[in-house]
Amino acid sequence: MSSSCLLRLDLDLKDSIWRRLRPDGLVLQEDRYLRLGSLPAVDLDPRDGLDAAYLAIRKKRPLPLGRYLVLRPGLDRPGWVYQAVVHDLGIRPTCRGGDVRRALVAVVLNAKNRGINFLACEALGLLGEDGLTLTELIEAIDTAVLELCSELEGSVRVVFLLENVDDLEEVSNGLRSRILLRANRSLRNISGDTALVEFKHDSARLRFRFVPGSLSGYQVSRIDSSNLGREVVRFPSAHPSGTIPESRNPGLVEVTTRPGD
Repeated sequence: MSSSCLLRLDLDLKDSIWRRLRPDGLVLQEDRYLRLGSLPAVDLDPRDGLDAAYLAIRKKRPLPLGRYLVLRPGLDRPGWVYQAVVHDLGIRPTCRGGDVRRALVAVVLNAKNRGINFLACEALGLLGEDGLTLTELIEAIDTAVLELCSELEGSVRVVFLLENVDDLEEVSNGLRSRILLRANRSLRNISGDTALVEFKHDSARLRFRFVPGSLSGYQVSRIDSSNLGREVVRFPSAHPSGTIPESRNPGLVEVTTRPGD
């Protein structure tokens, strides 16, 4: 049997980007007026149709929460760059978990459609004392993963970037705790140190693998209920050539959303 949906969720420190991590795409958090400035300065030519589209959308601020903008690779961008609009700096807290979930799910599905298999993602929603708490971030990631498992086809890897080891440990433990609470089969060891948890979500049977005691995420597969005896797990890595796949529907900028809660 082959898995019809595969997701690898990893955790790492923020300073690892472009050092030991070379993703195909980078997901940055933004506010609805694009005031966070997380995207490096880009040299856009208003005479170019694609550049002009991006500049036009920037003028439509404030942007609705839960949406994103995307820039394809350029001379000043080594890969695709997604700007997830999850903050409103005019209110406290600046972010809601539902907006993070919607933006994250939409970005991952769009990236997969473009042939992007490896995303590095800022800890969307965290903004000092003004944004989400770590507990709220864990809940948003957890619900996004379950939604993706129902919709995603193919393999994708997402690495969340945390500021420090303490945050990384709390998110890792929190995500695994939520999985264990749903488990309808006993935790069992697979191939040495790897643990497996299985449960049913909606109509899908999901299997989560992780290494107990490690500070990381997990691997999840959606299992064909007609063939539960075998499982094939394949996970993508960065493109060894360093090239970035083009979109099936190329465009410099895109704004999209998912239905509200």
